[in-house]
Amino acid sequence: MKGPGVFGVLVLLVFGSTGIRAQQQESDLSKPKVPLVSVVGCATRTAEGTWMLTKATDGVESKVLFMSAKEIEEAKKKPLGNNRYKLIGTLEFLTKEELLKDAHRAEFTRPEVVNATGQLQDGRKLIVKGLLITAPNEKRLNLVSVQHLADTCN
Repeated sequence: MKGPGVFGVLVLLVFGSTGIRAQQQESDLSKPKVPLVSVVGCATRTAEGTWMLTKATDGVESKVLFMSAKEIEEAKKKPLGNNRYKLIGTLEFLTKEELLKDAHRAEFTRPEVVNATGQLQDGRKLIVKGLLITAPNEKRLNLVSVQHLADTCN
């Protein structure tokens, strides 16, 4: 075996084994490093305009982005907790007017096509789903879903 045939076998051996190694590494990544969690708590807007979920429960890992009617009903009965989460990715869950106050969104979004739910309002009891990001001295939730449970957090 001389010439191009030998080169072809050599290429297959070198790059073929690299592909196997890459495939093995991908399978190690099958469990997400940032879990999707469901949390019940009180929406609180700070004086600086940051949104927090206060009096919040521990996060419960979830595999789905949406909330079922059963999950929402169970969350309404759930007692509040002692956790506090900084909420990020909040614009889609504010009112349409609040979303358009954001300079970047106002530049790219026409008022007639704004997509905002209005679910995130100060003082409301909510169930949220988000990606849990833990940092030193702070837990953050990158929101993917917000559902109003009660108008107040009593």
